Amino acid sequence: MSLLATFSLASQSLKALQMAIQTTGHNVSNAATPGYARQRVNVQSEVPSFEGGVYLGQGVDVSGIRGIVDRFLEGELVSLNGSIGYTDVESRTLGGVEDAFPTTGGLDVAMSAFFGALSDLANNPAGLTERVSLIGKAKGLADAFARTRGILTSLQKDLNDDLQNTASRVSVLTSQIARLNHQIATTETPTQPANDFRDQRQTLLQELSNLTGATVREEADGQVTVIGNGILYVSGDRFGTLDANQVNSAGTRIVTYTAPDGVGFDATALLTSGKIGATVQMRDVEVPGYIDRLDNLAYTMAQVVNQQHALGFDLSGAAGGDFFTPLASASGAASALQVDGAVQADPRLIAAAGTAAGVPGDNQNALALAALQSTTFAALGGMTLMDSFLSLAGDVGARAQVTESSLNFQKDLLTQTQSRRESVSGVNIDEEMTNLILFQRSFEASSMIIKTSDEMYQTLIDMTR
Repeated sequence: MSLLATFSLASQSLKALQMAIQTTGHNVSNAATPGYARQRVNVQSEVPSFEGGVYLGQGVDVSGIRGIVDRFLEGELVSLNGSIGYTDVESRTLGGVEDAFPTTGGLDVAMSAFFGALSDLANNPAGLTERVSLIGKAKGLADAFARTRGILTSLQKDLNDDLQNTASRVSVLTSQIARLNHQIATTETPTQPANDFRDQRQTLLQELSNLTGATVREEADGQVTVIGNGILYVSGDRFGTLDANQVNSAGTRIVTYTAPDGVGFDATALLTSGKIGATVQMRDVEVPGYIDRLDNLAYTMAQVVNQQHALGFDLSGAAGGDFFTPLASASGAASALQVDGAVQADPRLIAAAGTAAGVPGDNQNALALAALQSTTFAALGGMTLMDSFLSLAGDVGARAQVTESSLNFQKDLLTQTQSRRESVSGVNIDEEMTNLILFQRSFEASSMIIKTSDEMYQTLIDMTR
């Protein structure tokens, strides 16, 4: 091997080591960057040359820089994020519903106080104090119904608003992923992947899956196709968008999907996965279901109390009228329930007596009204008024507990997967520092080869003078 070949060998070594040092610096700089996968310089021995009957090594060759990535773990992270997105919204919403049914001071207490006041009236049917107290407890019951329903409708409104924010974020993500697809396809070579672009795309894919539950398929050219429930979110450098700015006659936002070719349609019914799917499900099905059960309870309460009250007689001996303002239907009953205006104005109109002749000491109708607390009703599925409420509150609590447990389990799985991913792709500062020292010493040695070769070359020149 000539001295010039030795110079070339050392020069190639310096170049490779310089790239290794720069890559190490890149790793250290991105140690805290979310989704970053550490990189390594791929080096291999140059093909040796046959000279003087022996094979002489030609140094080192850099074949590329690759990210240390486990594609299986990356795919698992995308999938887990989709599941967590749905369960997280479900758990948070059920937690909000649960707040509408507190264990103390809630609707059950107001119902008990109302029937307790009826019992007090039965003990003293002629007493004005008991009548005023009953009206106050009835108004408290109506307020409790309205307050409980207000919490649920407010929660439904929040979900409606969240839908707009989520749809907007999905559109941002799809455009960014499509742009990265294009950059990856145009910059990658068979031997050199676009490591940083892929890391950025992976982070965005996890977030998009969290929001939509979409699945990801990587194509042969390195680009990804993202599809969820029949909706094409990204294909190559083309992407679809979601928009929830349009509101229907009921004040509910509809989600419009615009495909990459520009065709748009109402896709609300197709959104069944991820955060956006859970938002639609909780807004349109779950929370309204609880509101309907509450309305039915309030409507039944008004109906049965009014029916029984009409069978009695007030302090003047007249037949009883409505105790609660009549409700046209169960829809909205929890917020519309209120004590009849005439009864509020004159407590003497409360029909406590069972017969006109028995006024004022007759308490039979007051007893019958109080007995409604333990009466079962077909409209409530064969349950009493209190049992119907407790069933509603119990269903919410049980559902919230199960969902919270599921969410915690999924979070644990995600944490474990992220830890496994970090063990493979994460930057270990100690390891990088060790590598840096190794590369530094190797660089110094290669420099010494050049220095030695230069001295030898200078000696040869001096010999020819």
